[in-house]
Amino acid sequence: MAVEENLIEAIYSEHLNDMEVEQLAKRVILAPTNKKTLEMNRSIIAKLQGEPHPFYSSDSIISEDQNDLQNYPPEFLHDLTPSGMPPHALMLKKGVIVMLLRNLNPKQGLYNGTRLLITGLHENVKSAKIVPECNRGGVVFLPRIELTPSDVNLL
Repeated sequence: MAVEENLIEAIYSEHLNDMEVEQLAKRVILAPTNKKTLEMNRSIIAKLQGEPHPFYSSDSIISEDQNDLQNYPPEFLHDLTPSGMPPHALMLKKGVIVMLLRNLNPKQGLYNGTRLLITGLHENVKSAKIVPECNRGGVVFLPRIELTPSDVNLL
């Protein structure tokens, strides 16, 4: 983990909490696996000031076969993070930058890959500002939505 910590410090410096939004938005760390990406995200979020807020996914399997329901307990489902899906326990803080995984409203600029600065955290909605437009004051609301992995043969 020391290598990842050194990488995080090299990219974001020790002044992570003092960086301007535009500076943060121009920096990115690419990792070979979702697991490594999630580990580094958790480490970066832990370094940011503020109270973390966990948001949890639904943890049920849709199947008519009772064996499927018994073979895939919630604990197993919690460990899965399919490509294009957030983790089961998503930790957020005010001031973090997130990236949309789906097109929500292209007319408002809310499409896959859009970076947003989280400004408010509520149970079923998050408020945010689109990063390139942060200084223009426009707030967008991100509702809790149902996401299904595109790989139907995941399990």
